[in-house]
Amino acid sequence: MVRGSMRSIARVARQLVLACGNPLRGDDGVGWKIAAAVENDASLPGVEVVIAQQLAPELAETISGADTVIFVDCSAISLPGEVSTFPVEPTPGTNGSLTHHVSPSALLALSEELFGSLPRRAIAVTVGGKSFELAEELTDEVSSALPRAVQAIRQALRDDSAEV
Repeated sequence: MVRGSMRSIARVARQLVLACGNPLRGDDGVGWKIAAAVENDASLPGVEVVIAQQLAPELAETISGADTVIFVDCSAISLPGEVSTFPVEPTPGTNGSLTHHVSPSALLALSEELFGSLPRRAIAVTVGGKSFELAEELTDEVSSALPRAVQAIRQALRDDSAEV
């Protein structure tokens, strides 16, 4: 499920924050919390935020219109509360069936293949999760990482603006 109408998903964005996760699975909902903070951040005007439970092929069109895309998600392999930022490169064929859940790399490749366009920069910001049990609350470690994750997104978008 993607929050917002399909019309808002298809519009062109210069800077795009694409957050995913399941807000009913504990720390897996951190992407949604980060996205809400970015949406409400007055220092980030004009940033389009898309929130989804999982990355899906239909997001490739939105990605194709962005100069910068930041993928936001919870990490099951990082230490709880650890914020990581790293570049994402297109990798065609990383998902056998592009039906639903796809990786950021595969979405970038799909964007290029279908729409002939890639963002100039693609970055992932993740927060290590601790609990993925049925719950609507984040653990203390992940909750305390929210400001650092939002700051990492702010910094990446500022760096992007400085490069233009």
